[in-house]
Amino acid sequence: MNIAIEEVSACRRRLRIEVPASDVDAELNKITDEFQKMAQIKGFRAGKAPRSVVEKKYSKDIEEEVKKKIVPRAYREALKSKNLKVISAPQVEELQFKRGVSLSFSTIVDLAPEFSLPEYKGLKIKKADSEVTDEDVEKVINNILDQNADYQDVVGRPVAEKDFAIISYEGTVEGNPISELLPDVPNLNKQEKFWLLIQDGIFLPDFGKQLIGSNVGDSKTVTIKFADDFPQEPVRGKEGVYQVKIDELKATAEVLKSRIRENIGRDKEQRARSEQVKQILDQLKDNTTFELPESAVQNQTQRAVYDIVRENQMRGIPPEMLEQHKGDIFAAAQTSAKEQVKIGFILSQIADAEKIEVKSDEILEIVHGYAQQEKVPVQKMIKQLQENNGIDQIEDEIRNRKTVDFLLQSAITE
Repeated sequence: MNIAIEEVSACRRRLRIEVPASDVDAELNKITDEFQKMAQIKGFRAGKAPRSVVEKKYSKDIEEEVKKKIVPRAYREALKSKNLKVISAPQVEELQFKRGVSLSFSTIVDLAPEFSLPEYKGLKIKKADSEVTDEDVEKVINNILDQNADYQDVVGRPVAEKDFAIISYEGTVEGNPISELLPDVPNLNKQEKFWLLIQDGIFLPDFGKQLIGSNVGDSKTVTIKFADDFPQEPVRGKEGVYQVKIDELKATAEVLKSRIRENIGRDKEQRARSEQVKQILDQLKDNTTFELPESAVQNQTQRAVYDIVRENQMRGIPPEMLEQHKGDIFAAAQTSAKEQVKIGFILSQIADAEKIEVKSDEILEIVHGYAQQEKVPVQKMIKQLQENNGIDQIEDEIRNRKTVDFLLQSAITE
């Protein structure tokens, strides 16, 4: 098999592949044999028609089947032979096929960029404040109630404003568990026995308000809108749906302080981690230079445009206004896409260098969560994910998360 590679751009190549006539004829004979065994032609018993008759009647079908068999196989062999790390789907062009001669075609593919990693171990990051002070706790309490209030168990009535509801909840965004989108922010994804003050400005917007009137033991669906400038990008500007169970209504001053301290501590730790991750990724991004594959940027830009448009539609922005600002929407989406694609390649190369791997049970744990969320059998969920390249996406997300953890552990805090 002959393979010629032409450089189109830094990450784009045109492959010209030629399959020898002998290989084409062998496949052609094999496919013709299969057609002959199954052919039902008038005047002949099933599978007994002469080969020449079968070839004449099914000529186009046989040739199409031959192309379907040879082209993908030749493409895979070419990638393996030339050790090409392709990240885009092939689009076959200039396909030439005639009986008795070689089969040839070309295809344009995007390759993973080749670049040298900057120093990524021991990156310097600033210490983030995660200490919970008494002042932090008192500030929250003072926003909740009178300094001398003493909350007792609440029985015999539904949730009311300024109650402390002890709740268990789990959230999703666009059908995806927030625990998968934000695994390091447990307060936003899934909690058991979470203490929540029913008052404006506490926790997520309008979350507590939607629980007013519910009784202990009730289950409710709470829908909230994450702000456009929300700290965690995966849920920014999107709708969150929470399944909430009211476990208890009670609080004493001392227990209240303890729970508030725990919640503030978790929130501060999460914010501190997010800020340090941002510092690391910014350093890696700024210290690494390489061309980005066009298809990767285009695909990520399309997803970003879709998210922006959908989010604005949910906010009630009319289509004509979105149309007027489509240039700005595309520019913002493309800028974000380029950063995400660049970070993705950097993290992938670091993971390769450090031999960071994802175990099958780690993927299966995520799949089980999806299956439970959708209330479908695990095997059915696996099949759905495989059809949409979902398993690979899950593996990439886990690998990236483990790589970020590695970078954090090796960083030097100033």
